[in-house]
Amino acid sequence: MANADAMGLWTLRFSSVLAPVPVVELLEVNRFWGYGLLGPAIAATWATGLWQRRRQLARLGPAEAPDREVRPGFWDAAAAVDGPVDGHAERRDRAMTNLVSSIKDETVDADVRVQLIQDLVDLGGEDMALRLAPVAVASEVDVEVRLEAAEHMSRFNLGEATAALEAIATDAAVGDKYRLDAASALADSAARPAAIALMQLVTDDGVSEYVRHSAANALRRVNRPAAAMALRHLANAPLVTSRLRIICAEQLADDNLDDARDALWRLVKGVEAVMDHHLGIDAAEAMHVIDPEAGVEAYSVLAVDSCFHWSGRIEAAYRLGRLGVGDGFDLLSDFACAEGVDDVYGLAALDRLFQLEIESGTLDAEELRGPDGGVDGVDRQVVEVAAVPEPVGAA
Repeated sequence: MANADAMGLWTLRFSSVLAPVPVVELLEVNRFWGYGLLGPAIAATWATGLWQRRRQLARLGPAEAPDREVRPGFWDAAAAVDGPVDGHAERRDRAMTNLVSSIKDETVDADVRVQLIQDLVDLGGEDMALRLAPVAVASEVDVEVRLEAAEHMSRFNLGEATAALEAIATDAAVGDKYRLDAASALADSAARPAAIALMQLVTDDGVSEYVRHSAANALRRVNRPAAAMALRHLANAPLVTSRLRIICAEQLADDNLDDARDALWRLVKGVEAVMDHHLGIDAAEAMHVIDPEAGVEAYSVLAVDSCFHWSGRIEAAYRLGRLGVGDGFDLLSDFACAEGVDDVYGLAALDRLFQLEIESGTLDAEELRGPDGGVDGVDRQVVEVAAVPEPVGAA
């Protein structure tokens, strides 16, 4: 109000200063005297008004803003306990109870309930997370919802969260993937129960190979010797595919070289290599990676094995030659001129022999070519054999 009065007074004075302007024009008074005094009058009026405004403001003092009433948040647990008794705690407790019931409701989509758990724990904090204990242990609730609730509980109550995760990881009725997720989450808080749950997954033949191998890798973070046992079990398991057995044997070599060699020898000499010569070659190659001497021996065994397919024997002999073993050259020469061998395999052996001669530098590529485009009297077809043919039947 004081500001308004000051501004009104200043406006009135300014109007009174400008009042002589039309009088000067009408009476034709000397404009120098009429307008010459107008500027100082305006300046005096402005200075007077400014001085009065500052005087009034100094008399009133600075205006204090009224205190804002801080309303407690609905999810604030401290406000529910320390605040006024106005029903806030009761409403908050009832809301949490209803939300927990909604999370356990099977008619609601599982993804929606998982997102609801994340949002409510962010809002309600520890109080809301601890109310999820019945959800985490309820067998009728979807396992992904139970797993999400248990993982959030572990931030505030490690004991109950560990029990819930262990129940999920050891429940045979739960899916393999969720059991693996629960055991992996359990490894961060309880190493022994996690190791037991992971080992159960590795040794369970009803579990998928991917989950069993992932469990063995997760076991490395918990117990290295137990992980070596798990990899050895998978590397020798007959129901596991040969490719995965080779991979497990390669990983096992980091902890136990002897067990890894034994597992690969079982593949090299087993029926799997006879049925698919590529597996035998891959096993011998893995053997050479972890133990070069054993790898050379594995290639030699495959090359002279009469039960092994001719394509595999030729490839094994060729790899022996590339490793600098003279037996590889001799075996390829024997294969090329052996009696009872199909022409296609004889030509393939001869082609591999020429490749070895060129790669080793003992034979120049120009010396191979004759005047008619052949190779030392051998038909051009020998040179054009690009790869060892796929097996068409038993050797």
